[in-house]
Amino acid sequence: MAKLSAYRQKRNFSETPEPSGAAAVADGNVFVIHKHSATADHYDLRLQVGGVLKSWAVPKGPSLNPADKRLAVQTEDHPLEYADFEGVIPEGQYGGGPMILWDRGTWAPMEDVETGLEKGAFKFRLAGEKLIGGWMLARLKGKPGDKGKVNWLLFKERDLAADAKRDIIAEQPESVKSGLTTEQLLAQSKKVNPAKPAKAVKPADLKPGALAGAKKAKMPAHIDPQLASPADKAPAGDDWLHEIKFDGYRTQAYVSEGTVRLVTRSGLDWTHRYGDLADAFKLLPCREAIIDGEIVVTDDQGIARFELLQDALTTGPHGRLVFFAFDLVHLDGYDLSKAPLVKRKDLLAKLLAIPTRSNFAIQLSDHVIGGGAAMFERASEMGVEGIVSKRADAPYKSGRSSAWLKLKAQKVGDFIIAGYTTSPQAEGLAALGLAQRVDGELRYCGKVGTGWDSALAHTLLQKVGPLAGGAATLDDMPKGMVPVRPVLSAHIHYSNLTGEGYVRHAVFKSLREPEVSAGAAPAKKLISEADLATIWVTNPERRLFGKTGPTKLDIAVYYAHVGNYMLPHILERPVSLVRCPTARPQDCFFQRHAFSGMPPSVATIETENSEGEEKSYISVEDAKAYLALAQFGVVEFHTWGSTRKKLDKPDRLVFDLDPGEGINWREVVEAAVHVKAELERLKLVPFVKTSGGRGIHIVVPVKPTLNWKQAHKATSDIAERIAKKDPAVFTAVMGKANRKKRIFIDFHRNARSATSAAAYSLRARPGLTASTPLSWADLESIDAPEDLNYSSLPALLAVSGDPWAEINGSARTLTVK
Repeated sequence: MAKLSAYRQKRNFSETPEPSGAAAVADGNVFVIHKHSATADHYDLRLQVGGVLKSWAVPKGPSLNPADKRLAVQTEDHPLEYADFEGVIPEGQYGGGPMILWDRGTWAPMEDVETGLEKGAFKFRLAGEKLIGGWMLARLKGKPGDKGKVNWLLFKERDLAADAKRDIIAEQPESVKSGLTTEQLLAQSKKVNPAKPAKAVKPADLKPGALAGAKKAKMPAHIDPQLASPADKAPAGDDWLHEIKFDGYRTQAYVSEGTVRLVTRSGLDWTHRYGDLADAFKLLPCREAIIDGEIVVTDDQGIARFELLQDALTTGPHGRLVFFAFDLVHLDGYDLSKAPLVKRKDLLAKLLAIPTRSNFAIQLSDHVIGGGAAMFERASEMGVEGIVSKRADAPYKSGRSSAWLKLKAQKVGDFIIAGYTTSPQAEGLAALGLAQRVDGELRYCGKVGTGWDSALAHTLLQKVGPLAGGAATLDDMPKGMVPVRPVLSAHIHYSNLTGEGYVRHAVFKSLREPEVSAGAAPAKKLISEADLATIWVTNPERRLFGKTGPTKLDIAVYYAHVGNYMLPHILERPVSLVRCPTARPQDCFFQRHAFSGMPPSVATIETENSEGEEKSYISVEDAKAYLALAQFGVVEFHTWGSTRKKLDKPDRLVFDLDPGEGINWREVVEAAVHVKAELERLKLVPFVKTSGGRGIHIVVPVKPTLNWKQAHKATSDIAERIAKKDPAVFTAVMGKANRKKRIFIDFHRNARSATSAAAYSLRARPGLTASTPLSWADLESIDAPEDLNYSSLPALLAVSGDPWAEINGSARTLTVK
């Protein structure tokens, strides 16, 4: 209860209706967002952690636009009972004012909670009534005078739930508990009519003459813009503010008595070129103004892209342009150039605070004060052009100035770690060798030797050192670099790539390695030490899929390691194989039927195929047969959804989520979670695995009561129902054209003799990824499915156990409507 001492000291529970926190602590993963109208309106994000609600006050509330950064001030821990609190805190009490339950649901961390909060970069997922998907809290560096306040930034991840054009706060201001707004709740408590909407800002409300440094003056016909000087790093201190640097056209808007001129940096009047953008300025509550900003066009993620702006100006800009305003130089008869920048921006925010739609063509270019280094890091990760750092107290001064500094964002990327070097001077690790896959082969692309301290260097060396055995040396790799197996990836920032494809000025940021939570041990040990002793392959050092690919022995050893987990999913089921008898990928072929020289315990199943033809299919009957197949160049295993004993009654059904062009991994994960919920509504228990490619397989154990035609019809109905409900996300119609920026729900694997990649099967492609079973919680923490491969998965399984241990006991009855 000690965690709640700060909460209790601030409240008089005989006066406030807020809970005291006396109830017993319960386990769970609740999140809520309160809207609180106290001294000022704000939103409180609360996440259940360790028996309390960790809390952050977010003045502007959450935004679905990944480009928006929302200040989040960490506040005292709240009791769990607060998750259901809604009411009016009396005036005179701490936080006096109405508070509604704006959103609620469950949440899941995408990493260890304590670690994420401690390092100040915490990723998590929300499943609420209004907010869903990935979010991030990034801690800002403390500033003098904060008096213990810890400031963070709250961001939306780029996923299916992100929407740069949608203002969720304006759309849904009401409580998810009562349906009331804060105004209505307050009015109800006083038994009076709800408060009227706030009145629009009027010119008299702005009072530009009240600004220190403002001077009465006639509005000039033109002012040369202030320009930023290039810089290598963001200035430190809270006397600087930092804005996103936009990739567009620098423009000054001259507003005068209903007329608008939009003037470029070089003084050209481009009003006509910008289409209907000028009309937006006529709605501002002022007689005259000079507003400095940038005209842009944003992509689907809310990032300004210059090529989109050029296209808009060529094909027609109407309704596509956004003016991001970042300075106010003149307003209603007053020259504001000598006023401090931060005061000018405050007045600019008031000028733009007019009742209008959320996608209004004029937007305020928001900023953060202090924390420039963190802002620069975030800008690089977001993929924007960079940041502009400005002295908060500086006047507006035409020409290039050291009071404005521009920093070009670094490029970011994940590179495969292909080697390392050591040196006595570096006390161990000196550098990591980096590589990328080009046409299936690993290509060396330089090294990174900065970005870690001695402790992290020691940790990295411990991780990469054991991967040295049997690794291929890449072309152009420097002499003395120790090659390692391509298991781990490094997330780095760098300035650019050289003509030879090498990274320049690389800085290490983090290690990307697959991490999953602990599961169950194999129900039964199916592979004995004697079985392992029988592993034998000819040409064990022959590399498949190129000179940097795995060896034939690597594949045999992989299947030996995962056999206790994999065998329960393939034994006594018809199995199809992908065999690669040579080192050339083009020689791989699909083997559905029996072949000469098969191991004795690879059995055959005689039955008809889907066309009614008599065919013999393969069935693996024991561990010896499974292990012996490595000698025959078997790389992939594909299984039916039924056993040989009930061949025509499937007991496992598959929904293969196949992403089309323009869909990223995180969006597929979001889609899988959505499909899971739909299946659970049907009282089914879905399990999940990666496909080994870009997709996800959702596997549903069912009681073998339906025949194949019935099962195919039932899964077709489910897929079509999901696609009809969310046609912008899903399609149930086969064909590449139908999948563009959509995800195909492939239910056709639920037809007789159709197969899908078996759990833990490798895929015959560069990197030899594996179709990996995961828990649902772990699915949401995987950033890159290619990290789950022949080299990484055995060690991962040894630690995590079997996430599908309960699959056979989870079968439910699927009915046909």
